[in-house]
Amino acid sequence: MILKFGHYELEPSAYELRRRGRPVRIERLPMELLLFLVERRGDLVTREEIAARLWGANVFHDIENGVHTAIRKVRRALHTSRGDGPAFIRTVSGKGYRFVAPVTISDGGAPEAARRDISVAVLPFENLTGEPNQDYVSDGLTEETIAALGNLAAERFKVIARTSVMRYKHTTKSAREMGGELGADYLLESTMRRDEQMIRVRATLVRARDQAQVWSGKFDREWRAVLGLEEELARAIAIHVQTGVGPAPAAARPRSAAIDPDAYDLYLRGRHYWNQIRATSLIRAMECFESTVLKDPLFALAWSGLADTYSILPVTSDADPAALWPKARHAADEALRLQSGTAESWTSSGVAGFWLDWDWARAERDLRRAVQLNPSYVSGHRFLAHVLSNLGRHAEALAVMENARRLDPLSPALHAVSGQLYFQAGQFSEAGEQARRALALHSEFWLGHLILGKVHERTRRAAAALQDFDIAFQLSEGNTEALSLKGYTLAGMGRRAEAEQVLRTLLETARTRFVPPYNVALLFAGLGDSDNAYEWLEKARLHRDVHMVFLTVEPKWDRFRGEPRFRSLMGDCGLPVLEADPSRRRPAAKGAGWRAVRS
Repeated sequence: MILKFGHYELEPSAYELRRRGRPVRIERLPMELLLFLVERRGDLVTREEIAARLWGANVFHDIENGVHTAIRKVRRALHTSRGDGPAFIRTVSGKGYRFVAPVTISDGGAPEAARRDISVAVLPFENLTGEPNQDYVSDGLTEETIAALGNLAAERFKVIARTSVMRYKHTTKSAREMGGELGADYLLESTMRRDEQMIRVRATLVRARDQAQVWSGKFDREWRAVLGLEEELARAIAIHVQTGVGPAPAAARPRSAAIDPDAYDLYLRGRHYWNQIRATSLIRAMECFESTVLKDPLFALAWSGLADTYSILPVTSDADPAALWPKARHAADEALRLQSGTAESWTSSGVAGFWLDWDWARAERDLRRAVQLNPSYVSGHRFLAHVLSNLGRHAEALAVMENARRLDPLSPALHAVSGQLYFQAGQFSEAGEQARRALALHSEFWLGHLILGKVHERTRRAAAALQDFDIAFQLSEGNTEALSLKGYTLAGMGRRAEAEQVLRTLLETARTRFVPPYNVALLFAGLGDSDNAYEWLEKARLHRDVHMVFLTVEPKWDRFRGEPRFRSLMGDCGLPVLEADPSRRRPAAKGAGWRAVRS
């Protein structure tokens, strides 16, 4: 990338200033200052901000003389120290400086074949406090820097997602190895120290192919300014690596206003628990996010995290969606009201729209807005793909999910959900392959076993399906979907007594805690009891059971699709009625024609 103004060219990656094509001699600190001013072009940059950038905060230094000297040297390099050239830098008396010259951006005449997406991996921040209980802070800084960088929404700019980069925590691999595995051109390596008042970050940007250091910076900030630090770090990365990057678009506003330091600490704890995606951890995440918005009701990202937790608890943890639905919608609406310029807010609204509102037109619209705002925000792609798949638009859905996997190639969750979408499209071989990839990345990931079990049931490997459903039930801390699928499979095998025993277990469990009625309905369908199946589906509708979204694409319901009762139910839910897809039929057993699962 080359930044052009007047007769000058500034090439950050080469750390070079040129005038009419010839290099201009400039010292390191004035060069850093020039890069900073051009990066912030049009904005007022205060002397304090300049001092923090050049020397770090809380470092004893004569700011007035130091900044004045650096500015004078920049102006001398630009031939404007005597007023005999264009005014690139304007002094704002008593405040600071503003770079006022128009800047154009060139890719340096790179051949078309070289103009491709540039990808950056923000590696896990290293915790230098010596206290492992501060890992949630370093991990949170990693995640928030990834989000801030993606929020720049630059063209041809890809940011590798958190799940994949966190696999390199404490790694000894080289930059070239990590870049190859992640598909990343650049890696950001950072360290973090934190005390009660301050956060100190040291960052180095490395080019993966030759392990060359492209840029380094140090940031000493008050804890309350940490979000601004992440955004400043993101801008610095972008300006050093991005071909064609310009000023951050209007949508890429700061991701949150000034926040209460204690609230931000609670928010990072919530993200730490959320990323574990276990039933008990999600409850702790919910508690942290609830405490965060109590402390700081204007913290949009915390509202978004809260909405996501309310929406996903019924999916992973058999929580009662009727109780969480209004909370999820309120939290998502608050996130949008407070900050409508981030992918997080729109994704939270889209996720609630998909799982709980059953308003898929709105969900698709919101999720497309999220992807537009931050093309690297994986959750937006993931749930957009889910909406499209459940609408029967399988080719679109799989294309969106493929893009998500490029952003997060080492995520077991993305591979498992990809398996679900292939399953819904009737592509059972591909579904099984994705589920196995999920398990190769995380052998105890319950969703991988659940999807693989579904594939085995459809492809007449019932014994393997039962084994996977048992493992999924154990690893998920008791998710009853796995139990329901086990009972359905037993019924299809003709082992009716065992299937009825599973049904009794579900009904007995429902006496003491919420059991999604859909799971009971599915088992009744497997046993051939249509009346009870419809009765429990109606209960599922009234409870806003999140599993109802699968009625459109789950092949086990295909024989019901033409029935008036089924169409009426779907109309009451506001869900589309899709015709049975022949590609989702079970393959014929050896020596026999195709027959439906007994239902």
